[in-house]
Amino acid sequence: MTILYRYGSTYYINMTNRCPCRCVFCVRNNTDRLGDAECLWLDEEPSVEDVMRELRSVDLSGSREVVFCGYGEPTERFDDVKEVARRIKAEYGKPVRLDTNGLGSLINGRDIVPEMVGLFDSVSISLNAPNPDEYLEVTRSRFGIDSHDEVLRFIRECRRLISGVTVSVVGGSISEESEEECRRLAHEMNVAFRVR
Repeated sequence: MTILYRYGSTYYINMTNRCPCRCVFCVRNNTDRLGDAECLWLDEEPSVEDVMRELRSVDLSGSREVVFCGYGEPTERFDDVKEVARRIKAEYGKPVRLDTNGLGSLINGRDIVPEMVGLFDSVSISLNAPNPDEYLEVTRSRFGIDSHDEVLRFIRECRRLISGVTVSVVGGSISEESEEECRRLAHEMNVAFRVR
């Protein structure tokens, strides 16, 4: 079970297996590993203290940033993620990024973006598709057809309150035309775009 793993100079925190989506491209469908990391499937969710213990066991001095991104959707544990982010800022002064599917406000039943201010220096949001029908087909979100509109709202709100916002799609999971439409949407919202 891996709570903390490193890729290059970046450390990634894996806090949950839970996710409201069952994306057709998700690595969880085929493996319990990601890159060189050991098993990412958690037997149980780590406490805030468990995560901090893991962080204190490594040398973060050369780390560019710390990222919440694991086998599940980090905002499923948003209050704990905020507390860990707060402690990272206080103890290490490192930039913190949230990698998310953009459905955190639906998951938590409230607009979470204002609570992210000051804790997250950047956010990477999976756009996944350019329209509601295709989004639902690709992500199979438990929130249904309104999920895509919520992701767009979340992106716009993040853009308004957080300096570093990137949206992404998984290469090959949608058509080139849909990929280009996602790029156009990102441009309209004035956020960075990448194909991962």
